[in-house]
Amino acid sequence: MIYSIGIDLVQIKRIRTALDRYGDNFARRILGEDEREIYRKRIDKATFLAGRFAAKEAVMKALSTNFEKGGLYFRSIQILNDFYGRPYAHLDDSVRERIFEKEVKISITHDRETAAAVCVMTGD
Repeated sequence: MIYSIGIDLVQIKRIRTALDRYGDNFARRILGEDEREIYRKRIDKATFLAGRFAAKEAVMKALSTNFEKGGLYFRSIQILNDFYGRPYAHLDDSVRERIFEKEVKISITHDRETAAAVCVMTGD
């Protein structure tokens, strides 16, 4: 059963401008520790960060019904990759306990100018 869906679209140029202006401090505000490890190895940091930003926004939109009074932050969601390179949302325990047994599925896509992500929350 699908409980909710979230989607987001980010202009890579906007992220690149923020990185030029604030440097890695901007990335630290968005990324968790494990994500920063991946980020440091990336050549096109702006494209990577735009995809992660879009994915986190999509997850936050999908989970918003469980967090009407706050408590959901960018760094409580990490977008990591499985063994095959597929992205998945790793949620902090404080987030996981509020969505019970539901699953969070994500997909990210990029082109030259934009990054987009969709999140579907499913369960029995």
